[in-house]
Amino acid sequence: MVKMTTRTVAGIMAFIFLWLAGNALYFRSPSPGGTPLEQQVHLAIVLAIAVCVIVRAGTVRGSLEDRLKQTVIAITVMFGAYAILILIGRYFFSRSILATVIPTTLAVSLVVIWLRNRRDGVKAAIIAPLVKSVPEGLGQADILTDPEADFRPYDLILVDLHAPVTAEWASALSKAMLCGCRVRHIEDHVEELSGAVSIQHFELEHLPATDYDSYIPIKRLMDVVGVLLLAPVAVPVILVAAVGILLTSGGPAFFIRPRVGLGGAHFQMWKLRTMRPPTQDEIDHAAVPGDARVTPIGRFIRRARIDELPQLWNVLKGDMSLIGPRPEAVAFHNSYVAVEPKFAYRCLVRPGITGWAQINAPPSANADEAVFKARYDLYYIKRQSLALDLQIGIRTVWTIAHGSGVR
Repeated sequence: MVKMTTRTVAGIMAFIFLWLAGNALYFRSPSPGGTPLEQQVHLAIVLAIAVCVIVRAGTVRGSLEDRLKQTVIAITVMFGAYAILILIGRYFFSRSILATVIPTTLAVSLVVIWLRNRRDGVKAAIIAPLVKSVPEGLGQADILTDPEADFRPYDLILVDLHAPVTAEWASALSKAMLCGCRVRHIEDHVEELSGAVSIQHFELEHLPATDYDSYIPIKRLMDVVGVLLLAPVAVPVILVAAVGILLTSGGPAFFIRPRVGLGGAHFQMWKLRTMRPPTQDEIDHAAVPGDARVTPIGRFIRRARIDELPQLWNVLKGDMSLIGPRPEAVAFHNSYVAVEPKFAYRCLVRPGITGWAQINAPPSANADEAVFKARYDLYYIKRQSLALDLQIGIRTVWTIAHGSGVR
């Protein structure tokens, strides 16, 4: 029985799906302006590019994120090069064929990557002589001690990039990279798996300065556009909730308190009031599960996250962002920084209504929990990007619908 390789399976899937999609489109709505031969040649070239991309998706090495990035790059480069060739040579092309085949190529490539990852996962190997200690949370990985070992079965080769490298291992790692393996710092790999950084090892030099600076204006623009799009829905909901608070518990409908923002500056953050004021015998502290201070209507408002909607005004003003670390009260922030000075690094970005820590860790009620949660905030600050923000947005919608993480 012939063993089907990933490359073969990817090629077969590409041919079947794209041949059906392309020919169905060609026979139903042929593009005017070209002869049948020109249309068939154009279709054949587009399908050939698509097959190459999907085969590439089935064989690319590295982590799951690496495979996705390489696939998107392959689609952009190969179809982009074909588009440039069409413009230079003024060859016939069909918008309808391109509009069908390119998204189909991306969809099939993602399926191929998912199937391969589900079957094989990401195969990693640790170079024992180049790793001082194996960190927790690494998962399964083979241990290699021989520089003559076969690196071809592995997607990732994990080393401590700060460890001294002998001539033998330098040559071995070079061969591994030429085989398509990606050599990574072991701490970075563990960080990617856990979605959190090690505060003890986190330094400002770990931040990618170029990407960090270039994304700030883009994110600010998205914040403003996002607020304007959400306002027609959010404002009526805020008004209804405010009236409900006034009718059921009296007192002010809004809770306005100073918070620590970008660069450690203080600002007034707006929320709908969901708790009664503490009595003289109570201490003003962070909410805990089943907190008696939460009013009956406040429980519903908190569960639906309606109490956070007034912060859209803070986002519009520039005090906050839609996505970022949650802003802390001034007293809490100062106490947490006293316990862990690197907690102050959260102020490198604007605080957010939702964030990576919000969807990955439970709410914090003391210094230890806050410092633990800051590991996720620093991960976000280090890796913030449009893709990560989109992931946070989607998972936030799911969290709201599921109703988890409410205190």
